[in-house]
Amino acid sequence: MGSQEDSSLKRKEFQKRTDDDIDSFLAKKDFQKSTSPSSTTSPTTSSAQKPSEPAAKPPPPEKRELTDEDHEEAIRMARTSRAEREAYHDVAVLRKKAHAFGHKAAKFFRKHKAAEAAAHKCVAKAVAFREKATARREKAKDFLEKAKSYEEELSEAAHGSTELSPESLRTRIASMERKAAKGEEVARRNESKAASQTEKAAKHRSKAAKFLEQNKLNEVESRRYSKRADNLEKAGP
Repeated sequence: MGSQEDSSLKRKEFQKRTDDDIDSFLAKKDFQKSTSPSSTTSPTTSSAQKPSEPAAKPPPPEKRELTDEDHEEAIRMARTSRAEREAYHDVAVLRKKAHAFGHKAAKFFRKHKAAEAAAHKCVAKAVAFREKATARREKAKDFLEKAKSYEEELSEAAHGSTELSPESLRTRIASMERKAAKGEEVARRNESKAASQTEKAAKHRSKAAKFLEQNKLNEVESRRYSKRADNLEKAGP
């Protein structure tokens, strides 16, 4: 009986020591697992993963109080800038007006040339109508001369010294006079057309003179504004 009790006591003590050893072993293993990532990381990797520190910022400048001289300098610079802007605006306005007057001058000069061309065209038509009238009058004179020759033959026919009968001679005389009168009528009509074309030419010349005057006035204004802009640019602010 005593031996059995001793063996059971020994077994219990062994089992107890064994359980304590297992518990301590497991505790050490868990502690190593929990501490292994931080302990096993090398310094190179930690330094590589660590972000680069920004450069040190310079200290902010110390604020100083503005003196009266600083205020006067700022006012002077503001006034200079305003004067420059106003001068630039004035130059731009003058240039714009000069260009506007130049555009008007060019427009009136174009109208002047168009009126002159129309006047020359009317004069050419008038000359053509007068030439036609002169040609018709020449033909009318020829018809009148033939009518006179037939009248002479008619006077000879009364004495029986011509082969044509007086009736045929009178018919020819009337025909020649009718043709001469018609030629004179056409000549007068052409002269009337020539006079009308001359009147139109005079009207176009009057318009051309008026447009030329407007052209010169606008050119003077354009040059005046351009000169003012140039002087203002040379003078500066």
